Amino acid sequence: MYFPYLRGRQNELLCLQELLNTGKLSSKVIPIIEPVKFSSTFFSTLMKFIEMNREIIVIKNPKVGSFRKELSEMKSDIEKEEDRNRKEKLRKTLDKYSNVWNDSGIQEAYLVDNMIIDKIRKNEINIKESVMINIEKENYNYYEEYGNAISGKYTVVPKGGDFEDVVEDNIIILEDGYRKAKRNIDYIENPDESFSRNHIVYKKRGLVGFSDFSIVGNEFDDSGFAPLAIAIHIMYFGERGELRVHHFVSESNESISDPARKFEEAMHSLIKWDKFNIIPKTIGLNNLIECYNTGKFPGLGVIKKNSLMHHIEIIGKYLEDR
Repeated sequence: MYFPYLRGRQNELLCLQELLNTGKLSSKVIPIIEPVKFSSTFFSTLMKFIEMNREIIVIKNPKVGSFRKELSEMKSDIEKEEDRNRKEKLRKTLDKYSNVWNDSGIQEAYLVDNMIIDKIRKNEINIKESVMINIEKENYNYYEEYGNAISGKYTVVPKGGDFEDVVEDNIIILEDGYRKAKRNIDYIENPDESFSRNHIVYKKRGLVGFSDFSIVGNEFDDSGFAPLAIAIHIMYFGERGELRVHHFVSESNESISDPARKFEEAMHSLIKWDKFNIIPKTIGLNNLIECYNTGKFPGLGVIKKNSLMHHIEIIGKYLEDR
């Protein structure tokens, strides 16, 4: 099973919605969402999974973003609102969101830390029905001390740690295989890179699944800016079945002006790529090709959304075929 770890930004959520709506989200793929925004898109995405009876894992104690702060602000706004009709409308919205958040169709997950360990020991968390997520290798100390007493329905552990010595069952390996450059223009220096082999070896190693941060990477940065270069990141399978990522970068990178031209240049490089005719034409990739063919610049967020869709679709198809 593949468990893509997404931070719940707008276009990451829309990626999942589009894959669901087009029937391209394999049942072999169960997304893990760390919510970073208290947004209607986040809750509509959860509702879509619930309605379609599809599995999704939601982290209940997010560490990054403004989800908790925005939830608190919404509650405060309701208390302060003097207009009765608006107050009631806000309360109904919050109640609807709360019902979705607590729906039994949502698989609960927790980022393991001291607070979560304390709640587990006090039986405030149903550990055997929850997914326990460890991003840091230092979390091994918790498992060395408590062992399977803090192992969940699934236990997500970082690759290269010692967790497998103390966690016996239902391990998901998490690897950040994406080398995120400081600037898009830097991808020109190393356009083709290895990403992961976990999809090949996870079963041989007794794991129930594998996880990654796709083309986004673990580092969270919610700030936006206009880049000098536009880069399109496309996953594909190498000659030995390993997953690789190729970076297609624009050429007119002297200034931030004319992003449409930069997109056209990066797409032209993709179309002329020697592997273009043999890689799967997923819905995400076809969306990019259509934008290129019609001369439409989709925007940076949509470019990333479609590249992410491409990655998730090809992994799902790979697992289905095996």
